[in-house]
Amino acid sequence: MGNMVVVRSRQDGSPVLNNQYIDFIHALGRDALHTLPDVGSLRSTANFLAQVDFSAAVLRNRLGRCLAAKGLHTIIAFDAQLESPLLLKAIWLVDTQQWTEVVSALKLAVQLGRCHLPVTIAGQDLQRHTTKQAYLAEPRVVAFWKMIGRHVEFGGDLGRFELFDAPGSRMHAIKDEPGYELTLHPTLPGGHPFQAHVHNDNPPIEHRIGFTTEGGGWVAGGARVEASALSFIMNKILDPSREGLAQSTDAWVDRRVNGNRLGNMLAVSVHNPPENAYAVTAYTQEAAGAYSEVRDLLITALDSPIVAYVELVSLNPLLPMVQVRVRTNEADATAQDAQ
Repeated sequence: MGNMVVVRSRQDGSPVLNNQYIDFIHALGRDALHTLPDVGSLRSTANFLAQVDFSAAVLRNRLGRCLAAKGLHTIIAFDAQLESPLLLKAIWLVDTQQWTEVVSALKLAVQLGRCHLPVTIAGQDLQRHTTKQAYLAEPRVVAFWKMIGRHVEFGGDLGRFELFDAPGSRMHAIKDEPGYELTLHPTLPGGHPFQAHVHNDNPPIEHRIGFTTEGGGWVAGGARVEASALSFIMNKILDPSREGLAQSTDAWVDRRVNGNRLGNMLAVSVHNPPENAYAVTAYTQEAAGAYSEVRDLLITALDSPIVAYVELVSLNPLLPMVQVRVRTNEADATAQDAQ
């Protein structure tokens, strides 16, 4: 034990063992110490480790491994010029947050030619939230889209899918002007079809943002309530393309047939797509005290070159008939259906 040097947690220098400095901090993969759960038990090195300032190059390497571990490396990238503070923020976002909904929205945008992957997140995107508390104060899906949405381009004069901070803790989408406000977590009256399926990280959104080919694009119209933030995002990505999609089916069907199959599809949570659907969007509009609902079930994989969805339109939940349409961007879908 003669060569053992007693060290204490209050010492500032690197710990010494057998008259040699412990150099594990310089080993390959030293940045992994950010997540080692047992670092806190190394009492003799705690003070020393607290003062280690990892270089931007080391943090960038760590971020790359985090992206690969989460399977996000083909979906998102981070600006190569980010410095250490923003790299640490990026590592925290990748390591600790769920990206499922944002990945689904970006894949749909790629299918419709609205963006290319991987999307590169820049410093200005990460700075949309100045602190971790500011990020956590917003629903997760909305907070992510504030950073990423501007990378989805609608083309021409339609702009980008940006979210803007507005006075009074409000938010605008697509256009930073009146009529494009979003209300997160709107009050849902008793009996509303979305009331039983609210997720705080992916909440309902009330808005008035519509799209018309006659008016040349985005318009502020009648109020509607989206079932979730992801539903709002996906619907807006789809809107400019809907008129160009082939419609191979249009029929009115009794929701009660086949064991109430359509009725069950309209009742299921958008957070849990039914069998053979990869995502679900839904919104309601109120008229004469009743709720009409439009629900889209995406039936092609989000990494497929083809987009196809089944549109269900319920004018009143008390009426049995539901309008069913199938839309797709497959060029010969209508011709095949007619044969």
